[in-house]
Amino acid sequence: MIPTQTKAALATTVIAFVAGIWLFLAPFMVDYQNDWKILIDPTKSDMWTGGALIGVAALTLLLFLAFALHDAAREARRRMLDESRGE
Repeated sequence: MIPTQTKAALATTVIAFVAGIWLFLAPFMVDYQNDWKILIDPTKSDMWTGGALIGVAALTLLLFLAFALHDAAREARRRMLDESRGE
C-alpha cells in the first residue's frame, strides 16, 4: 500500500510535468508566437522554464520508479528468505 504522502508527492510531480508541457507549448497554442522562425523573448522564457520543469519532473518520476522497484525487489527477497526458513 502506498502512503498518503507518497501519493501526494507523485500527484504533485505529475502536475508539474503537465504544467511544464503547457509552458513549453503555450506560446503557440495561445498564438502570441506565430511561427518558429524568430522566437520572441517571452516565448524563449516559457520554453526554457517549461523545459526545465519537464526535466526535473521527469527525473523525479524516474527516481520514484527506481526506488519503488528497489523496494519491491527487497520485499521479494525478504519473503523468499522467510519462506526458505519455514516462517
